[in-house]
Formats: sequence, C-alpha cells, structure tokens
Amino acid sequence: MRGRLDSPLHMVAYILNPKYSYADSSIFIDAEVVVAFMEVMETFYYDDDKKQNVVLNMDFTKFKKKDGMFGKVTAMKAISNANFDVAEWWGTYGLQTPALQEMAIRMLNLTTSSSGCERNWSIDTSPSYL
Repeated sequence: MRGRLDSPLHMVAYILNPKYSYADSSIFIDAEVVVAFMEVMETFYYDDDKKQNVVLNMDFTKFKKKDGMFGKVTAMKAISNANFDVAEWWGTYGLQTPALQEMAIRMLNLTTSSSGCERNWSIDTSPSYL
C-alpha cells in the first residue's frame, strides 16, 4: 500500500476491508492508518461526538477483535469467496455496529473508475443532419 495509495480514504478502505485487515492485523496498530481512519470518521460524522465515540471506541474495536457477527465462520468464509463484495459483506456482518457499518458501506462503495467521465468523452459531436 505504501507509496501507492496513501490518501486517508485509501487507507480507510484498506483497514475496513476484512480481506486485507484480517489477513494482516498489524494494520490495526499502524499509527498512520489509524490516524487516517480517525480523520475520515471525524469528517463523516462531523459535529456528532456521540457517533464518533461509538464508531471509534465500540464498533471499530468489535471489528478489530472479530467480535459478534464479524467472527462468525460464515463471515470468514465469505472473505475468501471468489466473488467477495466488501460492501455487501458489511451490509450482512456489520449489523451489530450500525454507525461503523454506515460509514464502511459509504466509503467502500466509492468508485475509482473513470466511467463517470467516459460519458463526457463519448458525446456524439457530429451534426445531426449527416
């Protein structure tokens, strides 16, 4: 990840993707990544100290420790599934942490493709009378 995807959003997507974070739990003690998570969470729940507290001190702890639904055998098997969809995974297994679930789904559904720009590039500019 280092040197390629260092923006706070990239780091949050990485730490909230169990395919990566559960495979290498050292990410949960990486100060740079955790600070990025805190910054994004504070922006996402701007001016809502209660939700910030819940996300950081309760929900995120449950996710890190694989507590509740996060630790279920089916949750772990889903991660190794060939057609794993991280946002769907959060939709299913994040139900016990609704504040973090909401943030995770929104962050992980962000796209990095250029498909939104392609429409502008593919506009037919030929005269209609041809």
